[in-house]
Amino acid sequence: MNRIQGVIRIHLRDKLSILYLPWIIMMISFAVNLIIGLLLRGEEVIYTGGIASLYVYMFVIGILTLSQTFPFALGFSVRRKDYFWGTLLLMVGISAVFSAVLLLLGMTETHVIAGWGVGLHFFDIPYLNDGPALARLWVPFVLLLHMFYLGFVISGVFRRFGKLGLWSVMLVMLVLFSVGIFACTYYGWWGTVFAWFAANSMVQLSLWLFALALVYMLVSYSLLRRTTI
Repeated sequence: MNRIQGVIRIHLRDKLSILYLPWIIMMISFAVNLIIGLLLRGEEVIYTGGIASLYVYMFVIGILTLSQTFPFALGFSVRRKDYFWGTLLLMVGISAVFSAVLLLLGMTETHVIAGWGVGLHFFDIPYLNDGPALARLWVPFVLLLHMFYLGFVISGVFRRFGKLGLWSVMLVMLVLFSVGIFACTYYGWWGTVFAWFAANSMVQLSLWLFALALVYMLVSYSLLRRTTI
């Protein structure tokens, strides 16, 4: 446990990047949208995707974390297993705290200061934030964890197999994606695909994302056990 706590402390040496910067970026986006709402004098309802910056940033952090902390941790004789679990516990905690803050901001936007007085919907987005409070906690939690470990496993592939390995994986994914697009177009499956998304709530879709996040974790653990510094 002491080694796992040590890994968490290693990650938190750069609190600015991992804790504060994502909120600074998102709140700048919020301020810009709020100014636009003020200029429009609340005459139009504004739905913005600015909150996506938080999820994109988590993806970036997932990519950078391994390269910035993994060699340092191993240099202090931290076991790869402890590094994995320390990183996982920290990201679960960060995702949970971030989700709670997003829930509070969304409730404030909807029930306390309706649309921030200018008809702005920034934190409370229809479909994404539908359902009871527990669901509104779960969805961003899964999205944050999923985006982090998507970036983390990409970084793990790079460290294990180098540029050639990473580009090979990307090429395979691109081919599979292209084949899927072609098949949906050729066989006329797009209607079925869109109907499936429309028939499922964001909570239901997040269960699939959570399953993917678990796969990313398992793959990244396997890569960490074999990668060199």
